[in-house]
Amino acid sequence: MAKAQEVFQNRIIGYATKPADQFQANALNYRKHPQRQRDAVNGSLRELGWIAAVIENVRTGNLVDGHERVWQALRNNEDVPYLQVDLSEEEERLALAIFDPITNMAETDAVILNELLQDVNTGEAALQELLATLAESITVPDGDEWAAGFGNLPTEDKAPFQQMTFTLHDTQAEQVTEAIRIAKAAGAFVDSPNENSNGNALARICETYITDYGQS
Repeated sequence: MAKAQEVFQNRIIGYATKPADQFQANALNYRKHPQRQRDAVNGSLRELGWIAAVIENVRTGNLVDGHERVWQALRNNEDVPYLQVDLSEEEERLALAIFDPITNMAETDAVILNELLQDVNTGEAALQELLATLAESITVPDGDEWAAGFGNLPTEDKAPFQQMTFTLHDTQAEQVTEAIRIAKAAGAFVDSPNENSNGNALARICETYITDYGQS
């Protein structure tokens, strides 16, 4: 059976790495990067490294995506991974105009984001600030909405879990993050009914503190 004609063209023609100073910024790049974002990008690169390539159009030599990441790499002229795409000048302008805005059209599932953030740690202050901003943006359903979410489950099937939120200074957040990391490294949470590793780690820290300093 003959293969159906592809609707979506693959415009990616290569992958490579090269020093940051060999990239050419796009003169029509309209995205500006405030310091807060730059700090977050730097923190992400420091903690996670390169997990997505920048994009370069081979016809013009211009960047289509990834200007800020290349700028970060320029400090030490580090090698940058990049995808090579083959676009006309008109197509390049279209890609530049819509690439980020399409991403920004995505909406947030507050419940799933809240669940994700319960199990995320970072040692980077800028990322801690970003995560805190995300957490503050979440509108968690109230009791009635949660009940509706559970449907008609019997009371005994509703999990006995609670969510707790704290406000911390940056230095305190670093201490808490490190304490949670150490608590996780101490071993598996074998007897815990909770699947959330951050919650288990915090409970382990509290248990240790109560054992060592608690009063009978």
